[in-house]
Order: sequence, then C-alpha cells, then structure tokens
Amino acid sequence: MKVLNLFCLFLTIFSLQTVATTLEDLRPHVPSSESTWAEQWFYNISIPNTGYFKVSLQTYIAPDFIDPTPKAYIHLAYTPLNGSAIKYDIFRDDLILKGFDNLEQFHYEVPGIVVANKDTLTITFEGFNFSMNWAGEHAHYWRGKNPGQTPFGIIPELPGVGGKWFLYTVGTPIQYQFDDGNHSLSGSGFAQLDKGWFDKESSSGVIYTMGLSDELYYMFTGARVGTSAIELWAGRYISKNYDLIFYPAIGNVSVKREYDSCNGDFKLEMDKLTYKLVLEAKSELDDFYRQVFPSAIIFGGEQRYMKSMKAKVSSSLYHYGQLVETIEMPQALLEFSGPYFCSATKNDSVTR
Repeated sequence: MKVLNLFCLFLTIFSLQTVATTLEDLRPHVPSSESTWAEQWFYNISIPNTGYFKVSLQTYIAPDFIDPTPKAYIHLAYTPLNGSAIKYDIFRDDLILKGFDNLEQFHYEVPGIVVANKDTLTITFEGFNFSMNWAGEHAHYWRGKNPGQTPFGIIPELPGVGGKWFLYTVGTPIQYQFDDGNHSLSGSGFAQLDKGWFDKESSSGVIYTMGLSDELYYMFTGARVGTSAIELWAGRYISKNYDLIFYPAIGNVSVKREYDSCNGDFKLEMDKLTYKLVLEAKSELDDFYRQVFPSAIIFGGEQRYMKSMKAKVSSSLYHYGQLVETIEMPQALLEFSGPYFCSATKNDSVTR
C-alpha cells in the first residue's frame, strides 16, 4: 500500500509539472472557452527619476460575443515622478495574433496602434507614442530547470485553483522612446513582464507591488486562493548584494501583512531561512485609478482594481536579525483588488 501511495504521489507531481507554466508560455494560447476568456501581457516599465509606464496587451472573449473570436483590449498608462498621469483603455475588434506553437514567432498586433513580439514593443496612439526593446539580461523569476514557473509553484496547477500566471522577467534593462506631443523622452530604463491566461477568475482578490531601479528589482504579491479566504504570498528580491526568492507562504500565518487601501498603506514582512524582509509602500489615494476589466466585462463579476504608480517604497533586509540593507524607492507600483479595493477611489482610465 505504501508503494502504491508513493507511486500515486509521483504521478500527481509529475502530471502537475507537465502542465506548469514555462518561459515558452509568453506565446499566445488557444482559448479554452468560447464564452469567457482573457489573455494578458503586462509590461511594467521604470525610468528612474522620470516615471513609470504600464502597457497591458490583452485578448478577450466576452459572453455577449456572437462570434467567439478574441478581440483586443489595450491599457496604457504613464505616471511621471512629478506631474499628472496619462491613462487610456482601448478596445478594438481587429487583432493579429501569431506564434501559438512557437515563442520565436510571437506577434501581437492591433493595426495602427501596437506591435509586439518577444523582443520589442511599439505603441502609436494619440498622446502615447512609446517603443522599447530589451537591452540586457533577463532576471527570470526562478533559477533551475524551469525559470518560467509561476511564483506560487505547483499550487496553481491543483484542480479548481484557476488560471495561469507567471513572470517572464522580474527585471531587464531596456532602451526606450516616448512622445506625448509635449515631451520627448528617450534613454535607458528597466522593465518587468508578466503573463496570464484564464477562462475564469482564479482569485477573488490580489495585493501586488513591484519596483525597478538601479539598486533593486522586486515583486511581491498575495492572492486569495480561488474563492477562499486563504491568502498565498510569494516574491522576489534582487539587489546588487542579495538575490532572494521568497517561497509561497500563507498570509497572516507565516507572513505578516498590514494594509489600509483607503490610505494607500501596505506593509509586508516575509522570512526566508536566515533572512527577513520588511517592505513598506505608501501612495496617496488620489494617485490610484480604478479598473473593472476583465472582471466585470468578461466574467460578470464585481471585482474592482485600484492601481498606483506613485507609491513610495522602503525595504529593509535583515540577516540573522541584523539589518544589512535598506533601499528607498521614490516611485513604484501598488495595486489592490477585490476585498482589498477601496470604494473611495475615484480616478478612471479614459476609454477609446
């Protein structure tokens, strides 16, 4: 009986690993539903001492579609370190998508607006003309044989947990150009690219923060597991002196976290063997903006999102209880959704 149980356990682990996310999954996927579908490429881009860009390229199928052919949704945002943000939500029927079987052929295009492949991204739209290309080595999330596994390990592969999501890179140097009609910027920066695809919402709520600078790449996120109240947390911290992966842990059990989204406050404490990281993020409520896509449009849900690209972040790293590194960031991302959302958030994107 013990041999049989071990054999069954081996088969279960093996089957989960065979459906795990990999770097190849940056390519598009064939929709698994003809009524509800979302696939997303999220580019978070930092230009230190200048500002943050967010470019989200998505495909979707909604229940009211007569023809279940994916359409395009594009979210664009630029938040300067000092000044007002630019935000657009763009919906288009025309979509050219290639590379379903080969990452090297990945191609996302909305004619006249966006062209993206695995190496470059170009946006041409009203007051948001932006292009970037990779200019250095990718810092993938995991080390080892599968650097494209989701931060939550094999847990998202368990039956009933939900959609797929992973980080293609925690941070990579880039070259970029941007023009909004009034300002022209160009030079170097850093980008994080993550990817998700699903035919149902995989979580009822998320807290997410990330930042990129000359000193630090980081990403930490906590998500409700399915529709349960259980929070699962994970993250990556890469500085010039330390490179730490914080393995999946249960919120408010082996992770300490505090938040007040209506005050834009978030504090996280995570442990890793001999290390402890304390991260604090703060953003003014007026610097958050709301989004309801894809929850309301595709899945008929009520999950709302509030996002800021003006969070001030302080991270303190301890080794054997001694403070070994403190890094301040004047600008980073902080997001809340679902039960973490604050209804006092008022700003919306501009739909085109």
